[in-house]
Amino acid sequence: MFCPTSLFSQHNEKEIMEQGKLLYKSEKASWQGTDMFLDRFPEKSKLAGGYFSYTENDRNICVFYDRDTVPKTVAVFSFDDTYLSVRAQIDTVAREFSDYENDLYSIRKEAMAELNRNPVFEFYNYTSFNPVPLIYKEKKMVYFFTGPKKGNVVIFGNDYLITFNDDNTVDNVEKLHSSMTPVNYSGNSSETNSLHAHTEDDIITATDVCVLMLYSPYTNWEKHYVLSKTKVSVWDCYKNEFYIIDRSAWEKGLNAARQKKE
Repeated sequence: MFCPTSLFSQHNEKEIMEQGKLLYKSEKASWQGTDMFLDRFPEKSKLAGGYFSYTENDRNICVFYDRDTVPKTVAVFSFDDTYLSVRAQIDTVAREFSDYENDLYSIRKEAMAELNRNPVFEFYNYTSFNPVPLIYKEKKMVYFFTGPKKGNVVIFGNDYLITFNDDNTVDNVEKLHSSMTPVNYSGNSSETNSLHAHTEDDIITATDVCVLMLYSPYTNWEKHYVLSKTKVSVWDCYKNEFYIIDRSAWEKGLNAARQKKE
């Protein structure tokens, strides 16, 4: 019914997808790594001071580190893109961080300090902040997601992007959504579509892409719509792809569908 339009440069859309998928890979590795760490190494989990994840050479790596001033690894989990525990590689031999890992650790640590001192961050009940460090095209950044503490809910918004200078000091803090939108799901087969709105005239964000890739497999969503003033980003939950259409065309399609049902 709807055809994609060339409203945004392919460069922007490409970077949104690339960063969104890298965020997803990091978060999925953290989910799986945390489950395995707590289940298999409960005694080591007491030593851990934190964790971060990243993708390298087609492996998705979750690093748990100790509480020392100059931390070392406690356990490292490496996954392929299936994230199956039976195919995971596990290393529990303590070692120092690589240069790349040290950058991720440093910007994550600085981002947590920024979270505690910068009033731009908003805190909500029954949620928690999750920092995800990322180095993309040599740009250092940390995304903050708001995660739910209740089941059967997906949270869009209340997300932030901190960018860093070469020396790992904070360069800029940006709030990506103007508000937070919890979207409930029940697994009901009739709940095939979902949506949330952007108050500004922008398209789907990298954080939206990550959240949808993480949570849509637990729902029955086929499509998710991100509405802005004049545009709609249409996310295909099966293909993990999106395209952009005019909001007026989207609304005409909805009206035509309603009239057909009537």
